[in-house]
Parts: sequence; structure tokens; C-alpha cells
Amino acid sequence: MGTGLANADDSLPSSNYAPPAGGTFFLLADSSFSSSEEAKVRLEAPGRDYRRYQMEEYGGVDVRLYRIPDPMAFLRQQKNLHRIVVQPQYLGDGLNNTLTWLWDNWYGKSRRVMQRTFSSQSRQNVTQALPELHLGNAIIKPSRYVQNNQFSPLKKYPLVEQFRYPLWQAKPVEPQQGVKLEGASSNFISPQPGNIYIPLGQQEPGLYLVEAMVGGYRATTVVFVSDTVALSKVSGNELLVWTAGKKQGEAKPGSEILWTDGLGVMTRGVTDDSGTLQLQHISPERSYILGKDAEGGVFCLRELLLRK
Repeated sequence: MGTGLANADDSLPSSNYAPPAGGTFFLLADSSFSSSEEAKVRLEAPGRDYRRYQMEEYGGVDVRLYRIPDPMAFLRQQKNLHRIVVQPQYLGDGLNNTLTWLWDNWYGKSRRVMQRTFSSQSRQNVTQALPELHLGNAIIKPSRYVQNNQFSPLKKYPLVEQFRYPLWQAKPVEPQQGVKLEGASSNFISPQPGNIYIPLGQQEPGLYLVEAMVGGYRATTVVFVSDTVALSKVSGNELLVWTAGKKQGEAKPGSEILWTDGLGVMTRGVTDDSGTLQLQHISPERSYILGKDAEGGVFCLRELLLRK
């Protein structure tokens, strides 16, 4: 037997691996939903410049949907309902891809040791007799890596579902039919890649947290699901709220109402048998009405008081 050193190259490919960077994007809910409607959120990602290519490498957007057990307490903690703040559970890339490369590297080196044990002619004779033993370029092929989610699920909220959505293959959001601006030359209302709706399915009444992740970037928003609609009227020192069913318009008694200025709850109450509630407090210029009906549905209104 010969060593065959000239034919058994010791070189193996380096990993050339780096976690996909991802890129910035926006996540928001355009409206609230009833339990019979398909809930959805809108994601806006840069679809034209180089930032798109940084995000395409990831292969989509990871989405997690959580149900918030105590919605009123959660909303009271938020300083700005347009920018929901929930601390992430950062995990990093993990060891999966590292172990994949180490296994492939160790396997390749072990095959090199076996090749050096036999001469080139001996190996050729064996592979001619048993073609299934011929490796070809198998041991020098680059390892196959998986694009791992770099954030672990939030432990504080029950996870309803999670999935990866095809960001760049999804149909972009289109303007409503009949929307046309005469004389507009920029065509700014045309569909843009990366501006999409992500369907979340029909959900039970409640408040839901949506977490979206692309590489090392993450965004959150909330989705309100309720079969109750609230109408309000505010004056200098009083607020009137009426709650009714979205489908039939019937009164919705027993709805918990919080009137807040974003810093704290100014006053609260429960709607009566007619679905109405009057609250007394000096009205700030901007305030929010947070509500939870008897079925667990959650709704929110924003009030603006115009002063002379």
C-alpha cells in the first residue's frame, strides 16, 4: 500500500458563514377586527434599494402571535400606543450552524485520513468495483446552513402561533379601486415590493401582540379583536361613551372603560344597561379610551379636544 499524498488534498473549505443581518422595517395594524374577520398586520420594508438585498438573504419574516392575558394592564403600561414597547428575548444565532460546520469539517478530515491510508490506484480499484463508495466532491461542498430566528419566544405571553411568511413573494398592498390622483407624476400610490399584509386568521375577542423578526431586527404591534364598537363625545370636563355590537347595533352593557392621557388613568367606569357611561374629568388635548367588553373583546379610541 502507498500513501498517495499527491492525490489526497488536505484542504477543506472554510465556513464563510455570517448570520444574515436583516434590515429595518415597520409593523402596524391598520384597523381593529371582529371575531368573524381575518385579522392582519401590515409590514413595510425597503423594497427598492440595497437594503432589500440585505433582507432577502433571510428568506422571509418570522411572525409570532401572542394573546395578552390582562389587556387593560398591558395597555396602561404603554406610554405610546402607536409604538408598543416589549423587551425582546434575544437568543443570537445559536450553535446549530456551528455544529453543522464542525461535523462536516471533522467528517471531511476523517475521510482524508482514510485516503492517505491507501494508494490512489487502490482507491480507484475499490470505487470501480463499488461505485457507491465514490465520494466525488462531497466532502468539499460547503455546509448547508439554516437561517435561525435570533429571538426566542416571549415567556410572559401565551403563544398562539408562529410561522415564517414569504416577504418578497407576497402580493404588495394595492390602493383601493377608484383611487386616482389626477396630475400625480410620482406614482407614489402604486404597489411597492415589501409593503404587504400578513394574515393572522380569525381570532377570538381579545388583545394580541404581534412580533415580527428579520435577522437581528425586530418590531412589535398590537391587534384589537372585538365584536363591540365604542362611540364617544368629549367636552372640557366630561366624556360620554356608548358601546354597541358591531353587527346588530345592540347595546353592550358591562364594558370596562378606562380614560387615560397616556401617563396614567384619569378615571374609569362600566357601561350601564343602555351601553352608555359618563365620566367626569378635565379633558386633556389628547387622550385615549381603552375598553374591554363582557366577551373579552378589547377596543381603543383616541380623543382630540380642540380648544379655542
